[in-house]
Amino acid sequence: MDLMPENPIQEKKVSKAKISFIIIIVLIVILIITAIVIWIYSQKLKSQLFKVNIDGIASSKASNEEGLFLIENGKVYTSISNICSYIGYNYYPGGYGQYTEDKTKCYVNNSKEIVSFSSGSNEIVKYPSNHGQSQNFNIDEEVVSRGEKLYISENGLEKAFNLSLAYYADNNTLNIITLPYLTAYYEEKIPTASLEKSDFTDEVKFNNEKALLNNLVVIKDESTNLYGVASIDSDGKLSTIITTRYSKVEYMEGTDDFIITTQDNKVGIIGSDTITKVRPDYDSIDVIDKNIGLYLVISNNKQGVINSNGKIIIHQDFDSIGLDQGSYDDPNVTNRYLLYGNCIPVKLNNKWGLIDINGETIAQVQYDGIGCKEVGDTGVKNTNGIVIIPEIKGIVIKVNYESDDKNTTVEKYGIINALGEKMTDAILDEAYMTTVSDVTSYYVKAQGQTIDIVDWWHEQQTESKPKLQNNVSTDKDS
Repeated sequence: MDLMPENPIQEKKVSKAKISFIIIIVLIVILIITAIVIWIYSQKLKSQLFKVNIDGIASSKASNEEGLFLIENGKVYTSISNICSYIGYNYYPGGYGQYTEDKTKCYVNNSKEIVSFSSGSNEIVKYPSNHGQSQNFNIDEEVVSRGEKLYISENGLEKAFNLSLAYYADNNTLNIITLPYLTAYYEEKIPTASLEKSDFTDEVKFNNEKALLNNLVVIKDESTNLYGVASIDSDGKLSTIITTRYSKVEYMEGTDDFIITTQDNKVGIIGSDTITKVRPDYDSIDVIDKNIGLYLVISNNKQGVINSNGKIIIHQDFDSIGLDQGSYDDPNVTNRYLLYGNCIPVKLNNKWGLIDINGETIAQVQYDGIGCKEVGDTGVKNTNGIVIIPEIKGIVIKVNYESDDKNTTVEKYGIINALGEKMTDAILDEAYMTTVSDVTSYYVKAQGQTIDIVDWWHEQQTESKPKLQNNVSTDKDS
């Protein structure tokens, strides 16, 4: 029997301590729950923020740069001017070779390649930095203008800058893998890969690196020093598609075909599907136009044209096909083998003519040259001699005449159209283009006059009496 009375004061203290303890526990639980909620919310916000990874490294600068990327309907569009500094390219406004500040055109370059773009076009043009043959490439969407910047789609960015791109909408992340990174990666991972360490020229090495973007790799048998091609599966395993028995293999971008050279120096074409498209019967093969599948072939110093199935389009009867390298300055000529997508210049015994892509003669082999290179002082800095006049589908031809004393040759120029029809007689002293304030004009000089040839030609369509013709026609002008 407890004879001591209860202490109400002590009981109160214990009760308060319990309440305080409970309150502290509740507060701790609330704080923990709040922290968890804040963390979850922050992670959600973080996942919604746009993130850019370049070659496996997060780029906060690219992620936060205003105007670098636009995301519309789940698609990513990239500013051509802004992306260059992140992936090793230089940017220039205006058309390539035209020296203007035209905001509707631009071009970029690195040490290996030049690429030109034009607003509203779903085609880009690539030029090797060694001034070799350019090629046109189709992209899935047009280049678009936003303000004073040009933007390109995901597919366009991949083709133009030789990279791999993947956008993940669920976490708003863009992954970019550049070709130099990809090359270094596979060079290390695949012992037989023949990339930077190959004995090929820089141009061939670069072309073969591009094959990696389509999961293809040129390989080398070190015991024989011969080359072949393998495909790379998702696990990085190789499957041979072209046996290592060739002295040279070169990838052709846009076709997934390979130009192969046999051990006895004969050249042909094998596709990545293992099918031989052109038997190795030639001394040399070059791409004229990959989109329509035309190739320049050379044997015994004679040149011709075949298609992608090996069918002869132009027999190997000519000394040269395509404009002479470096013989013209016309920036409108993006393919020296093909004018207006149809006219192939051919040369035989120092005379020039034109044949179309079906092998039909457009202009007989009778002219002394195609295009006007040498231009006198026009008083305008941005002046080029011309080969073509796009606004009127004209082609400049050269004819040499004997002087009156028969001791010298006088060079004159004329204009024919893309069908071979005469537009002017060969009495022009010069034909050239000038660019002023981003406006390009085409002029000819004849009989002491400077004439805007485009304006003149349009006037002729409504006039019955033609101008710019000789009083006496020559056989070369007919």
